Amino acid sequence: MLDRALELYRQGGHLPADVLASCTAVGVQLAERGGRITPLLHAWEVGCSTVIASFWDSAQPGEQNDLVALTQWMSATVKEITAAISLAYLHAQKQAGLDTSRRVLADLMLNGSANDELAAAARHTPVKEYAVVAVQVADEAVPSAATVARASAALTNNDLGLSCQVGRHLCVLAPIHGRQNPMERVTQVMDVVKKAGIPLAGPAGTVTAARSELGAAVQKAAEIERLAKVAGIGEDTVGSDQVISELAISRDDEYRRVLVSLITPLREAPELLKTLRTLYLMDLDRTKTARRLNVARRTLTYRLERIEQLTGINPVRTRGILAFVLAIAAYDLDQICLL
Repeated sequence: MLDRALELYRQGGHLPADVLASCTAVGVQLAERGGRITPLLHAWEVGCSTVIASFWDSAQPGEQNDLVALTQWMSATVKEITAAISLAYLHAQKQAGLDTSRRVLADLMLNGSANDELAAAARHTPVKEYAVVAVQVADEAVPSAATVARASAALTNNDLGLSCQVGRHLCVLAPIHGRQNPMERVTQVMDVVKKAGIPLAGPAGTVTAARSELGAAVQKAAEIERLAKVAGIGEDTVGSDQVISELAISRDDEYRRVLVSLITPLREAPELLKTLRTLYLMDLDRTKTARRLNVARRTLTYRLERIEQLTGINPVRTRGILAFVLAIAAYDLDQICLL
């Protein structure tokens, strides 16, 4: 590799077509098999850095000037080959009928390894911060390639970012420029996705994150989406501040078990648990609660008294409300985990 690099450098620095072809061949093969290009780019960059380091390590006195010129040439050449690999990969994916270059870029960005050349090829300039959105698509256990492509096209036309599929979620990485409000950006994204005819199953989890933290941010946004469903939040978008209790419960198994134990006495009386849920859903309005349950007010009063008798907790006092709301959330999380 050292000898080949020197030979090319001495030939005037222009990469012959056969050299570029041999470099890009692996990228094309990966694309045709549906494999990722990330490991190849990592290996290429590490290998080239090793070559440069070995030159400097073995340099003799008086060779520094030549090494500076060689290092600059190597740096430019690495970018040229990386760009060639990236473009060949994207072209092969399109020829194979796979997804758009934007999905490829999104996929790489999730691994924190998108490079400037690939970003330029996909006509997206990476920014420092992104609004990350994770949402499930109605009637699709996993977002299909067609759904991701439709979202990508809609977002591209409106310059709102990139879409990709991560697990069961359709994810959008929306770049935040300057002092843009992240939530306003998210609202725009949701509107565009809906107008593209993509039916969404419930609210979207949202997180704001630096480009280097996108992988973790996507997972957190997906977790927020799941917890928002458990909490029964009906809004289009949900941030971490709206599911603080659920986040705490989901991350502490012992805390969750203690909370669930508070309503264990009610498991044999499902009408009482339903009464609690409805009461809190109706913001403690007993008239609306009784109407929703289709029972008389005195029946509702009897049920609330029975709940206190069985659990020792008053469901309409401040501490009781807090305890039961958290206990119901913990119970629902347990049920989700059992599915």
